[in-house]
Amino acid sequence: MYKYILTIISAILMGLSQQPWSLGFLAWFSLFPFFLIIEEQTTYKGIFKYSFIWSFVYHLIFFFWISDNIGLDSQILRYLIMILVVLVLTINIFTIYGIYFYLKRKLNFSIISLPFIIVSIEYVRSLGFYGSAWNSLSYSQTDFLIISQIIEYTGIFGLTFWIVLLNVLILNLYLKINFKNMFILGIVFLFPWISGSILKANHKINGDKIKVKLIQPNVALEEKRRSLRGSLNKLINLSKKPSNHIADLIIWPESSISGNFYKQDIYNKNLSPKMNDFLKNSRSILVAGADLRVNNSRYNSALLFKSDSIISIFNKQKLVPNVERTPDIFNMIGLNIGLTNFDIGTDMNMFWINETKFATMICIESVFPDLTRKFVNQGAEFITYIVNDGWYPRNPQLDQHADRCIFRAIENRRYVARCANTGVTMVVDSYGNITEKIEFNKEGVLEAEIISSDKKTFYTKYGDVFSIFNIIIIVIMIIKSSISRRKEKNENF
Repeated sequence: MYKYILTIISAILMGLSQQPWSLGFLAWFSLFPFFLIIEEQTTYKGIFKYSFIWSFVYHLIFFFWISDNIGLDSQILRYLIMILVVLVLTINIFTIYGIYFYLKRKLNFSIISLPFIIVSIEYVRSLGFYGSAWNSLSYSQTDFLIISQIIEYTGIFGLTFWIVLLNVLILNLYLKINFKNMFILGIVFLFPWISGSILKANHKINGDKIKVKLIQPNVALEEKRRSLRGSLNKLINLSKKPSNHIADLIIWPESSISGNFYKQDIYNKNLSPKMNDFLKNSRSILVAGADLRVNNSRYNSALLFKSDSIISIFNKQKLVPNVERTPDIFNMIGLNIGLTNFDIGTDMNMFWINETKFATMICIESVFPDLTRKFVNQGAEFITYIVNDGWYPRNPQLDQHADRCIFRAIENRRYVARCANTGVTMVVDSYGNITEKIEFNKEGVLEAEIISSDKKTFYTKYGDVFSIFNIIIIVIMIIKSSISRRKEKNENF
């Protein structure tokens, strides 16, 4: 019975660490009880049983907010989708501990290999159309900015490695209490605090200052569906409110305007006289989200306006699977539950203010490190994300989503401006500090200064080499262990 209790306690603690409730420290030791149970297992049946229990409880606590999605009329369907997501994510946990048990059994791998295995699986899982990094263990640490500074070199999966290694070393200390194990645990725990402090001290913010105004209209989903023009007028009125400064850049949220403003490759002046007047009289450049239709294609897009001209367009590249886009195979078997079916953008179109380049990405793209890194490599001197989280009326989804972009700022040492419809709208500096913020479900205007930068970090230049290094280490360990086992067999023979 105690095995079930420890497994469930471990999953609960890790699930709580992922919520925006300042409980990230729980991740430092919450895996230890589960690892203890895993080490006691002698069959695949035991491995899969406890992995399933842990994964189901963990992901249920993590993603219970999926059942809040007001875009689906049926509450039963919301719960079913939540359970389906939890079950699908369980495959990832099966894979991790199934591989570990196999390597342990066949090649005498020790539990010290788990950090390498988990990082490798997390990284591979983040790739492709169905890839996701949302539930990476690393995101439990967004409140701890000192230790998070290391992702400038390792990317987020470096934090995952540290979390898992800590828990493995706690298990080793539990199994054998001695000075050596205590010393190693202490060194590993302190390493990111010391290195993070050094990295933070050495990073200096220098660059041009850009005045931004972010508009959070707090338009409910039903209200937007009922009257997109009313939503547009609200955005214009908020943008024209008296300001402390004249903004260089005004940012509106995802899908804030009609895609009909873009017609035959130019701005459509026949749609809204009020919008025309606003653009002509504004001294600011405007970024706005739109549902764009071009020929036979449909995109979730960000548009860059200068006066009454559209001068650049970015089409979203990371679409929410089976929500924004459903693969054709589902259509063929009649299982398309997608709310829309956008096309996938391909061009890395840059936006700019005068001579300063910046990137604008959309919604869930803030969760994926690589896309932001590619834009920074292409010359983006600051980052903007436009979001519509109006599908979810309350936390933890809203803060959980917003916190992900903190790591994009640190990885690339870029200021981040995040503009959301119902929240959370905020500005993050290149240390990861939230300098300005409008809480969720509030209407408001955020005025701030952001600072551009043209420097590139190790992560910006080389990407997830740390994760690839983990994969290589596992391969080397497998080859080395296989050779050793073969030698032993030959000697015994």
